[in-house]
Amino acid sequence: MELIRIFMGMLLAICLILSINFNTLGKFYNDNLRFKEVVESSSPLGVNVVDFKGKVKIVEVLDYTPAKNAGLEPGDRILKVNGCKVCNVKAFFENIEESKMDEPVNLVVYRVDSRSTFPVEVMPFTADCK
Repeated sequence: MELIRIFMGMLLAICLILSINFNTLGKFYNDNLRFKEVVESSSPLGVNVVDFKGKVKIVEVLDYTPAKNAGLEPGDRILKVNGCKVCNVKAFFENIEESKMDEPVNLVVYRVDSRSTFPVEVMPFTADCK
């Protein structure tokens, strides 16, 4: 009798596994994966940034931009903008937008290879085509 119960339990488990709708499971996985995509954007300072472990990481510094002139490098983490802590790209851009375009933006940057934190002043640029 015990063997029949075990066999019936295994048969029931196999039936449940076979009745899974894998299309629905795939859609669920893709929908949840969308929230984990990396947000990447560029700023008026001339850097491309991404969210990285609760910080804003510089992935690229564009040539001939204020960020390049200020000495920012790929891999630097931006901790603060104008004294306000930033933990994601959205907060970074909000703080940049709040600053005046004719005044320098004060950044606190953490450089991984030297394990140091230092202030940087960057003057935002605008592309006026006249």
